[in-house]
Amino acid sequence: MSEASAAARAEPFEVRRLAEVRPLAARARRSSKYTREEVLAAIRRWADRYGEPPTMVDWEPARARRLGQHWRAERYEGGAWPTARMVSKKFASFNAAVQQAGLTPRRAPSRLRANLSDPSAVLDAIVEWTRRYGDVPTMADWDPARARRLEQDWRIARYRQGDWPSVRTVAHHFGSLVAAIEAAGLTPRARASQHADRRAERAANRHAVARLRAAGLTPGGSELAARLRDLSDARKAADPVAIHTALVDVAASALAWAETVGAEG
Repeated sequence: MSEASAAARAEPFEVRRLAEVRPLAARARRSSKYTREEVLAAIRRWADRYGEPPTMVDWEPARARRLGQHWRAERYEGGAWPTARMVSKKFASFNAAVQQAGLTPRRAPSRLRANLSDPSAVLDAIVEWTRRYGDVPTMADWDPARARRLEQDWRIARYRQGDWPSVRTVAHHFGSLVAAIEAAGLTPRARASQHADRRAERAANRHAVARLRAAGLTPGGSELAARLRDLSDARKAADPVAIHTALVDVAASALAWAETVGAEG
C-alpha cells in the first residue's frame, strides 16, 4: 500500500493556532477591479507561492477569522489578491476559476484551527507525527511547496490529512525544526542521512513517544486490552498508519502498567 493511500485514511490531526495581527495597509493595497485574466493569474501566483491553489476561505479573510483561522487572513492580507466575491462574479464558481487556471480545486477546510497558539502545540504535533509515521518530520513533510519541488506529492497528501504546523510556524517558535524536535525530547534527522541508516534513531524515537504517552495513561489491564483491540481493528483494516499508531499505544500502555507494578514491588 502506498504511503499516500495510507495517509488518506489517517485520522485528522488538529493544532491550536495563534491570531496574528492584520496589516493596516492591506485594504489600501487591494484593487477593487480584476479582469478574468488577472484573476486566473492571481490563482496561479498563489499556487506557486503556497504550493496549492486557493480555496474560498483563503480569499475571504472575514470568514477565515470567524472560523478562528487568523493565519489564513494574515496570509491573504500579506499580498494583493482578489476577493472570493470578485472571483465568483467573474466565473460560475470559485472552483470553476481554479479549474480554468489549469489547477485542481481542493476542498475547503472545515475543522482547522488557526496558527499555533504556543510552542507546546508544536511539540505535541511532532510527537503525534512520530507516533503515526514512525519518524520525526522533515522540512519537506511540513512544507508542501518544498515537497512539490522535490516531486514528492505523497508528502503533500500526508500533510493535508491533518492540520499540522508549517515549517514557518515551527521556526517562529523554536528557530528551526531541528531545535523543535530536540525540545520534544526526540532525535532529529542528521542532514543528508539515509532512511536505512536511521533504524536505531527511529526506534529510539518510538520508545520516547511511548514513554511520553505512558505518562498520561491510567495503567491496568483494561487500558492495555483496549489498545490491543485498536491494534486488532487496524490489522483487519490493513491500514499501516493505524497499525503503527496502535503498536506505539500498546507499548505505552504496557509501559505504564509495568512502571506501576514495579513501584508497588
